[in-house]
Amino acid sequence: MTEIASPVPRAPWRLWRSPYLWLATIHLLGDAFVVLTSGLLVLGAVTVAVLARPLAYVGIPLTVGANRLVYAVAGWERTRARITRGQEVPPLVPPAPTGSRIADARAALTDRGLWRQFLYYVLLLPMAIIWLGAIFFAWSVPPVLIGLPAYYWQFAASQAQLGPFVIDTMTKASVAAVIGGIFLLVVSPLLMRQASALDGQLARTLLGRSETGALAERVTQLVTSRQQVVDSVEAERRRMERDLHDGAQQRLVSLAMTLGRAKNRLGGKDPAVRSLIEEAHSEAMQAIAEIRDLTRGLHPPVLSDRGLDAAISAVAARSPVPVRVTVDVDPRPSLTVESIAYFVVTEALTNVAKHAAAAQAWVTITRVGRFLKIEVRDDGQGGANAAAGGGIRGLADRISGVDGILTLASPRGLGTLLIAEVPCD
Repeated sequence: MTEIASPVPRAPWRLWRSPYLWLATIHLLGDAFVVLTSGLLVLGAVTVAVLARPLAYVGIPLTVGANRLVYAVAGWERTRARITRGQEVPPLVPPAPTGSRIADARAALTDRGLWRQFLYYVLLLPMAIIWLGAIFFAWSVPPVLIGLPAYYWQFAASQAQLGPFVIDTMTKASVAAVIGGIFLLVVSPLLMRQASALDGQLARTLLGRSETGALAERVTQLVTSRQQVVDSVEAERRRMERDLHDGAQQRLVSLAMTLGRAKNRLGGKDPAVRSLIEEAHSEAMQAIAEIRDLTRGLHPPVLSDRGLDAAISAVAARSPVPVRVTVDVDPRPSLTVESIAYFVVTEALTNVAKHAAAAQAWVTITRVGRFLKIEVRDDGQGGANAAAGGGIRGLADRISGVDGILTLASPRGLGTLLIAEVPCD
C-alpha cells in the first residue's frame, strides 16, 4: 500500500520534535531543483520519444530508451520521497519487451505510465512555486514579526507598515510579536505538514500504482504461486506412483514369484516350512494388491496415457456398485485438473460403496466453458454431509486449492448428488 510510514505528526506540540518537519521542508525546497533538473530531463526524453518514433530503425531504440529513462528518473523521485518523507510508492512497471522492435516502440509511446510520470513533472512546476512561497511565509514572516519591538521605531516616522496595519507603538509591536510567535509555533509547522501531504499525494497518484492495482497484482502473484504449488504436488504424486510401481511393487512381485518357486520345490517334505512359505507368499500378494490400489489412488498410468474417460471407466469397473460413466472433456484439460477430477470421482464412489447403500451410481464429467464439471449421483439413502474431517470435507479442500466449487445435495432417502466445478484454464 502507498502510505507515509512516518509522517509529520499532527499535534503541533510534537511537530517541533519530529525530524520529518525539517525533512518535509527540505523536500519542498528541493522540488524547485527537481523541476529544473529531472523535470527538464523527462521533458527532453518525452520529446525524443515522440519525435523519434517515425524515424524507423534509428528512432525505435530512441523511443524505447526514452521510455526507460523516464522510469529511471521517476525512480529517483520515489527514492527522494522515501528518504525525506518516509513514503513508499510502489513503482510503475514499464512495458515488457515483446520481441518486436516496432511493437516495443508503439508500447513505449502509448504507455500510460510514461504519460503519468511526465504529468507529475509538469504539475510539479507550479506546485514548486507555491511551496517556495509557503516556506517563505512560514519561516520568514514570523521571525520578522517577533523582532518588531526591537526595530520598528527605526523606520520613517518611527512606524512600520504591515499591509493595512501601522505599528507605531510598543504595544502594537508587542501584539504583533505575540502573533508572530504563535504563528511560528503552531501555524508554520502545520502549514509545512499540509504542503508535504499534498506533495506526497501528487507522488502517490502519478508516480505509483494505485492501491487497487497493487492489490490486483498481488492477488495475481498469489494465484500463480498457488497454482505452481498445486502443480508441484501433483507432479510429486506422479513421481511417487512411478517409484511405487517400478520399485517396491516390482520387488514384491519378484519376492512372491520366488516364494512360489520355493513352495513348489519343497513339495510335501516339511509341512511346517511349507506353511510358513505359503503364509509369506499370501502376505506378499496382499502387499502387491495394496500397493496397486495405492498407486491407482495417487495417479494411475492410464490417466496420463488415455485420459479421464479410460481412467474413470476403470474405477467404475472395480466398483461394487454398478456405475454408468459419461465423459466429454474435449479439449483435454491439464494433468493437474485431470488428477483432481480423478480424485473426486474415486473418493465419491468409495463413499457410495461404503455408506450410500445404493443400487446404481452415475458419473458425468463435462467441460462447460472454462470449467470442468464433475457430477457423481447415486440412488442410495442420502444424508451425506460435509462435516469437518469427513471425506467430503477433504474433497472440498482439494478443490478449493484451484478455485473450484463443491456442491452437495443429499436429502434423506433420495440419494446423493455431488457436483464439483474446477477451472480448466
